[in-house]
Amino acid sequence: MTRYLLLIVASLALGTGITGTALAQSTDSGARTSHAEATLNPNEDTSPVDPKDPNGSGNEFPGEGTDSTGKLTLDYVSNLNFVQQGISGTQIVSNATNTKAFVQISDRRSTGAGWQLQVKPSALVGDKDSTAISQASIELGAARFIPSGKNVSGTPSVVATSTQLLPIGSYSLIGRAGKNAGMGTWIMNLNYDASAPTKLLVMSAAVTQQQTYRGTLSWLLSDTPQ
Repeated sequence: MTRYLLLIVASLALGTGITGTALAQSTDSGARTSHAEATLNPNEDTSPVDPKDPNGSGNEFPGEGTDSTGKLTLDYVSNLNFVQQGISGTQIVSNATNTKAFVQISDRRSTGAGWQLQVKPSALVGDKDSTAISQASIELGAARFIPSGKNVSGTPSVVATSTQLLPIGSYSLIGRAGKNAGMGTWIMNLNYDASAPTKLLVMSAAVTQQQTYRGTLSWLLSDTPQ
């Protein structure tokens, strides 16, 4: 009886060895590689990019764009309206009212060379007496870059701090995209944070009567990420 049991055990051991070999051979024979090939062309579109919603969804925004054409374009810049908040020391402080203010930039060069964004506020001119006020400055407030739709590169940087004074009559660097950053379409949100709004600061001594003052913001986008 003992011999009979030993024979059965030996037979089972032999069967297990054969089955394991067969499975290994089946696995190895199923491993293969194939190749994929595609000829791709860079984006050659230089037509204007329509304004996109500043929430980053990539949806259309009902605003009038700049109609700029090319591979590196400034597509949209918001107008800013300010409302006086009060007087702080020798300055009249006004906050921007547009909570969806933004600047839109598109880089379709496919080089990742980067870019920089500057802004220059002009003097303010009164609509009654044409008085020009140059004793003023802009505070950018809280600002950020977000992609419009899917992010395809590194994120640009906001260079100016929220309380940095942007003087009248000269360009100030406020945003930069380094190497392999800022590709695709990007939104620079302005005045989106009530705790750090975009501000207009005017020397109170320069304001001699109540009137509406108007000026311009000149935006400069260049392909040198200094």
